Amino acid sequence: MSWRAAILAAALLSLLPRSAQAHVIGLSRGDYTPSGSRVVAEIVLRTDDARLTVPGLDPAGDGQLDPVALTGARPALQAAFFDTLEISADGQRCHPTLDDAADDPPDGLRLRATFVCPVAPWQRLHLRFGFLERMPSDHRHLATVHLRAGDVDELAILARPDLDVEVGGGPSLGFFSMVRGGVEHILTGADHLAFLLALVLGGTMMGGPRIRVGALVAMLSAFTLGHSAALAIATLGGFAPGSRLVEPAVALSVAYVGAENLFTRSVRHRWMLTLPFGFVHGFAFAGGLLPLGLPRAQLPVALFGFNLGVEVGQLAVLAVVLPVLVVVRARAWYPAAARALSAAIVLAGLVWFVQRVA
Repeated sequence: MSWRAAILAAALLSLLPRSAQAHVIGLSRGDYTPSGSRVVAEIVLRTDDARLTVPGLDPAGDGQLDPVALTGARPALQAAFFDTLEISADGQRCHPTLDDAADDPPDGLRLRATFVCPVAPWQRLHLRFGFLERMPSDHRHLATVHLRAGDVDELAILARPDLDVEVGGGPSLGFFSMVRGGVEHILTGADHLAFLLALVLGGTMMGGPRIRVGALVAMLSAFTLGHSAALAIATLGGFAPGSRLVEPAVALSVAYVGAENLFTRSVRHRWMLTLPFGFVHGFAFAGGLLPLGLPRAQLPVALFGFNLGVEVGQLAVLAVVLPVLVVVRARAWYPAAARALSAAIVLAGLVWFVQRVA
């Protein structure tokens, strides 16, 4: 193995410590309803995110929220979620009081607070989701402001924690916000990126002197089709396998594609492999989506936007990585480097599998 191959392999392996659960994307939902001089805020988040933000909610360690612990943690919950949630009406800060904190089976915590604003009526509402600073960096918050003219939706992340709403304005479906979320879903998931890199490497290692770009696009499109179908089944049909089954399967899919690069000589029919793997990756994301009870009427548009973003993100990765590989694949050291990187991807997938099972 050349020194270049060793460097490439080491670069991928350096991702391992921080990426064991990279595909599990935190997602919370918030409903914000202005009425008179008040704004009622309701936040629903997954149990594991709640336990991470406010320790002590699960003293038994069985993954279930304890009612007694919830009662005792009310001040901490208000401090973590509502004191950091800034709501301003026409530039003046509204003040929160926690009304309720309850376990919301099958997998979630529901919080409700009332914000009292110093002015009413108002024309402009500003929300800053400061609690995102306490969550993992890839956490997304789907915020819905319920107005008389219609709902306003936004997918907020740590880098974009603000939402401005004109109270007299019309509804917004947040379509481009969901497209952006789909792109970020691809670009911030280490196991997604490892999976895509393995696919692209396979396309450059096999098939003779020419890279089969059409085969690569077919692989990625089949993956997106499976990903989209899984999300649709999960969110519209209400079914998704449990994360304890799906997350290890995602890790194994990464390891399998890397291993196939080492032992297979053709990628011509690989799209038939990426299609079912797309189902696996789609169900992994849907496992975090289902417990939140997203508004059913808006799901079709949200799903279309999110999956459009997934396809755009994948093609963007292909557009960046493929030209580099086209340039370097003619070098004498490239076959050894590609095999070393594929082997590192296999190792990454196996490590993620062991960590997720354990």
